[in-house]
Amino acid sequence: MRAALMERGRLWVEDVPDPTPAAGEVVVKSLACGICGSDLHAARHTEEFVATSLEAGGAFKLTTLKPVVLGHEFCAEVMERAGALKAGDLVCSVPALARPTVLPVGYSPDAPGGFGEYMLLSERLLMPVPSGTPKEMAALTEPMAVGRHAVNMARLDGDEAIIVIGAGPVGLAVIANLKAAGAGPVVASEPSHTRRQLAEALGADTVLHPGEADAYKLDEVRRRERVVVFECVGAPGIIDDIFLRAPPHSRIVVVGVCLQMDHSRPLIAVNKELNVQYVLGYSVPEFGDTLQDIAAGRLDVAPLVTHSVGLDGVADAFEALAQPDAHGKVLVLPWNS
Repeated sequence: MRAALMERGRLWVEDVPDPTPAAGEVVVKSLACGICGSDLHAARHTEEFVATSLEAGGAFKLTTLKPVVLGHEFCAEVMERAGALKAGDLVCSVPALARPTVLPVGYSPDAPGGFGEYMLLSERLLMPVPSGTPKEMAALTEPMAVGRHAVNMARLDGDEAIIVIGAGPVGLAVIANLKAAGAGPVVASEPSHTRRQLAEALGADTVLHPGEADAYKLDEVRRRERVVVFECVGAPGIIDDIFLRAPPHSRIVVVGVCLQMDHSRPLIAVNKELNVQYVLGYSVPEFGDTLQDIAAGRLDVAPLVTHSVGLDGVADAFEALAQPDAHGKVLVLPWNS
């Protein structure tokens, strides 16, 4: 099969052997797969990613310096009957192979991701895509499930003002899930013009450039007794800045993943009695609920997709995504020339 491979930041396309399923696994055809911020991190900071992952016992998925086929935000087509599913059915799945040692799809040489023509998935983790759901929208289940989990972990009660710092794909997923849940007001703070437009399209009540306005001083924020801040950037200094600027008793939900050594001043958080919640991924039920909400139109994800490429365009897409004004979500369509 043809696949786009990544090794220490280098991306290229070549023919590789078709994947061979183990017991309980099925071969599926990758139809659409989103480029995730984690994919960009893995390519730009491979050695840091691997070193930190190994130090933490594999907690950050990528634990190899060998070539891998990235891609874990996918919609795929079943090639042969699998339980109640028949050939031609569309499926999504939590991106993992349920082997004795679980393999992360898209981050292991033995579990190629959606940037290849074919993939392996565990039969018991397959979720059928509801009829009529475009493959491009179903492929957004994984990143939208990340946003759903973050919102669930925030334990909102409806009386908060909400600030989302960063409107990249993760921040946009958080905004979409907040609005679907009826939460708000939601303020999005983002320097990129393109991403501010996307935040507005997904329902953010107020959208601002952090260099031109202070989200914490807006009337709709100051009028609320409690503030919840979603950190969706993952860059050094962001958490400390939130500690400094957030009002007392704020809840901070850290969704962004900072790969570099960071610092924050506990004295500020202690004096303000801030609550800090780190989040990662989602549960299987959250993933399934997200797929159903996308299919039913309860989660409006269409504005997120701004571009698509075939396998030969993956390397250029990674370069383009280094500029935040270039795109929202870019989908890889492996069977498009």
